[in-house]
Amino acid sequence: MSIVQIIRVALIDDHDLLRGELCKCLESFGFQTIFEAENGKVALAKMEKCDTMPDVCILDVNMPVMNGIETAKFIKEKYPMIKILGFSINDDESDVLRMLQSGIDGYILKGADPDELKAALHVLYNGGRYFSPGVKEMAEQYFRDVH
Repeated sequence: MSIVQIIRVALIDDHDLLRGELCKCLESFGFQTIFEAENGKVALAKMEKCDTMPDVCILDVNMPVMNGIETAKFIKEKYPMIKILGFSINDDESDVLRMLQSGIDGYILKGADPDELKAALHVLYNGGRYFSPGVKEMAEQYFRDVH
């Protein structure tokens, strides 16, 4: 008999409707939403009060108050065990590279199929990296240059 581990997720995005629908989608796949937040500052405040940390943060790149780049850096410094999946409609090379430099573990475009998001979360949870086809080459080049 195998034990199924429920992946705990935090969703950080400034669009209320998107967050709500994405939470429903994640729960339908069997994920547990630990919390949702509209920006990095709110997310970090919620993390300080969490009894249970998320396994993966889905993190929007462009948000007011505290953007995804700043938030990712802080999370990786304070909570290095948490995986971060960059989440954006933007496949602009400079944003993707800045997110990579902040320590993210993956990057998925908001136009992705829900099954791609599900797969990405499993890959990150299991210690891998995941990048949407639209940004995969940039990520591969970044890791070749860094290592």
